[in-house]
Amino acid sequence: MCGRFGLFAELGDLAGHFDFGPEPLQGSYLPRWNIPPTSSILTVLNNGDARAAGMIRWGLTPSRSRNSRSAPRLLFNARSETIDQRPIFRNAFASRRCLVPANGFYEWQAGTGRAKTPQWVSHRDGDPVAFAGIWYAAQPDDQEQGSCVIITTAANDLLAPIHDRMPVILPPECFDLWLSDQAEPDALLDLLSSRDWPEMSVRDVSTAVNRVANDGPHLIDADDPAGSTQRLFL
Repeated sequence: MCGRFGLFAELGDLAGHFDFGPEPLQGSYLPRWNIPPTSSILTVLNNGDARAAGMIRWGLTPSRSRNSRSAPRLLFNARSETIDQRPIFRNAFASRRCLVPANGFYEWQAGTGRAKTPQWVSHRDGDPVAFAGIWYAAQPDDQEQGSCVIITTAANDLLAPIHDRMPVILPPECFDLWLSDQAEPDALLDLLSSRDWPEMSVRDVSTAVNRVANDGPHLIDADDPAGSTQRLFL
């Protein structure tokens, strides 16, 4: 799954990397090292002949859940294996796909007892990556600028010792296909398969990330006294 990630690159650098236009964002972009579901996050969409970026809510609350007496159910991940079949995701997958930029994401590795060690998964050179996502327009009673979910797939060899799921990472050469209005469903589904990441790294980080209120570069600092020794998987 993907339940926490970070995006802290400068907006201008992100615009160059993901090739989105200079139009003002719908919402404010702030670098963050500890982004949980329900946050407003940067997404990149197809805007006709160009790409556009905006801030939208990470997580979808189905209309049936909103009307329930119990706590509303929040969907922030969609499984790649069923995204073209489940009614709540099917239409968005067909016509409303997006890129979710990230500098990396967190996963928690089980250890002895109940304690879990947070891991930071990122490009070893620090480059941002793109999660595959789908988005939804804002509802009439929604104060946000729409919402999105991140697509997950089976973990590859790098992540399998930590968790059985991982976010779909799209290489830059696949951005146009993912965002294209003309893409065939089979070609899109092929992009969602698990793949190796020879350029990615995983390392232990501070347990301070466990609290969503904590934010800042110290969360992923390998020299943080609350963290652990860096481990690279090449």
